[in-house]
Amino acid sequence: MNLARWVYAASALLFAGHSIARASVQSLPPLPNGGVAAAVRIDAAGSLYVAGTAASHAFVAKLSADASQVIWWTALAGSVSEEASMLALGADGSVYAAGIAQSTDFPTTTGAMQTTGAAGTAFAVKLDPAGAVVYSTYIPVSSLGGLAVDSAGHALLTGGLSQGQTLQATPGTVTGTTASPGTTFNPLSAYIMELDPTGSKQVFTIVGFGGTQVAVDSRDNIYAVGAFNGPQAPTTPGAFQTTAASVYCVANQLFVNYCREQHIAKIDPSGTKLIYATYLSGTWDATPRAMAVDSAGNVIVAGTTSSPDYPTTPDAFQPEYPANPSPHDSPTGIAAPRSVGYVTKLNASGTGLIWSTLLGGSSGTGDSIDALALDANGDIGLVGDTDAGDFPGLWNIPVAARQSPANRPFVVTRLSAGGSAILPVQQTSGAFSSIAMRPDGSAVIAQSQLIDVTFLPPGRVEAICDSADEAEVVSVAPGQLLTLYGSNLAPELGNPSGFPTAFNGVAVTFNGIAAPILYAAGDQINVQVPYEVAGQSQVTMLISSSQVSPAVSESYYLAVVARQPGIFLNPASFGEPLFDLATCNGQSLDGVQPLAFNADGSLNSCATPAAAGSAVTVFLNGIGATVPAQTTGAVSTSAVAIAPPASLNLTPSPRALPTQTVPGLIAAVAAVQVPAPATSSVLYLEIFNSAAQFPVRGPGIVIWVKAP
Repeated sequence: MNLARWVYAASALLFAGHSIARASVQSLPPLPNGGVAAAVRIDAAGSLYVAGTAASHAFVAKLSADASQVIWWTALAGSVSEEASMLALGADGSVYAAGIAQSTDFPTTTGAMQTTGAAGTAFAVKLDPAGAVVYSTYIPVSSLGGLAVDSAGHALLTGGLSQGQTLQATPGTVTGTTASPGTTFNPLSAYIMELDPTGSKQVFTIVGFGGTQVAVDSRDNIYAVGAFNGPQAPTTPGAFQTTAASVYCVANQLFVNYCREQHIAKIDPSGTKLIYATYLSGTWDATPRAMAVDSAGNVIVAGTTSSPDYPTTPDAFQPEYPANPSPHDSPTGIAAPRSVGYVTKLNASGTGLIWSTLLGGSSGTGDSIDALALDANGDIGLVGDTDAGDFPGLWNIPVAARQSPANRPFVVTRLSAGGSAILPVQQTSGAFSSIAMRPDGSAVIAQSQLIDVTFLPPGRVEAICDSADEAEVVSVAPGQLLTLYGSNLAPELGNPSGFPTAFNGVAVTFNGIAAPILYAAGDQINVQVPYEVAGQSQVTMLISSSQVSPAVSESYYLAVVARQPGIFLNPASFGEPLFDLATCNGQSLDGVQPLAFNADGSLNSCATPAAAGSAVTVFLNGIGATVPAQTTGAVSTSAVAIAPPASLNLTPSPRALPTQTVPGLIAAVAAVQVPAPATSSVLYLEIFNSAAQFPVRGPGIVIWVKAP
């Protein structure tokens, strides 16, 4: 293998070049009456529909496209309090809303399905295009997850049932199973209910499916997504995932909590035929938060997962799990790995993935994608929350202006229809509920008040990655090698001779300091961060490319950190979704194969394991300043021992390992000699900062060793 060629030029994750836009956010005019928005929808003309609470009572309103004018405002008030939390628009201009009423005298209509209800009971209302109430009824549940409406005006609701509540399935409808791995939760606590267009009766009630979101397609087929504990819900032959793991997400001496696994079902319009049902999860949990169905009947789901092996596709934006993949000790026992967001597109038959990506960072307690909406081009507006300082895509926000991860800011972005690229992420704060896309591709989010998201002309750089492990980065270390992915970035010429600071019209600077160029072609540029940025808190990275049309001139903000180590991965690791369990001779681990050489020079793999007790060489990027100091752009002419600023965890404890430069490679690449154990058939590595309790960044690294 030509190590230098791989380090400098090889590409693992190529982007489709789909053009997307950058975002800016600003508040729209405040709602009247002190209104707090919980849900927002937009019609074909661009008018806004909002549901929420004003003066402790529910309301539904229609506003002008810029929210400056109230076209109509309908209050839904009993004597105590109510909240309308979800909205759906009918094909005839009708508006549907649902929520929870604490009032026992919520204003229902004559002939409604249920005219009385206890405090905490759900309600559903239908308004005509002028905002007049068509029907208003209590619903015999206390939890709502989603609302949809079909072409005939039937309202569909889904949610869960509290402990002790029951809901009888309509005879003849499909029903889930009660199989349980030992927990009291079962899928029969999820329901789908359909109301007739007059609100006078239930058309049917299905139990055992959904609970989180419900949607319909152009043929009125019903789609429902939920999360169930263990392999309890039914699946259909040929489904993408016919069973789910049954593991504890939390376990201690007092209690255990089974992981909840995402489950998707498609049901015919009558509610009597299960078209498909599939799980969509990894070993640990996957909890959906949002769902949409496109014009072809493909389902897009988003949420949060603690599964490093959550199913992803190689060409997606972030196929690799970015954090420590191992479960960890918590004050209450063993807990699942850190959660990250995900967005997945399942095909119309429920048999396979069109694409699937994770979206998250490596630090903090976890990330989630909380809502999504599709625009006319199939691009996906996303809103999530995170406490990760390295959440991908923050490149257009100055470092000093980024919100503290401790405040758990919300993030808003847009994912391309092919799942391969996002726009630079924007941050916002407040209580978030909903997102809707305008006809022109911009968005409005309900975040107590209404927030306008405007998408401006796109940039050519679509991702900034560590060159070793392809992780998305928003910070850099002195000397770190970076890969900039995009489209039409440079002439298709590839490797320069040496490491010039200008090559075929391409130049990259960091706070004005020219960076060595290792590789430049149409879809990527590889550069080294100058060591001279050490000690600064922020750099502005400027990319220019004059020999392509149109020319490139873009700038991005990156934080500067002392070190940001990553291990170079074996190119074979990028041929399939990362963290799809590494398996060798029946032994499986969450992790990936590094670019590692055995003592005899062979590439470490299951087929060519290291000899027990021998030294295996792995390669690090982003280790920062070393002793002796390295020079920007310099190539090592001999192996020079350097003092590593980071350590490798070799279980049970971190330790410093012999580290040196590599003759013939740029000096930023460090070779580390890792001793293979004498009593084990596997070595599991994690990179630590010297004072950090948890790894700087995933992934977990697996080195195979000959069984003793």
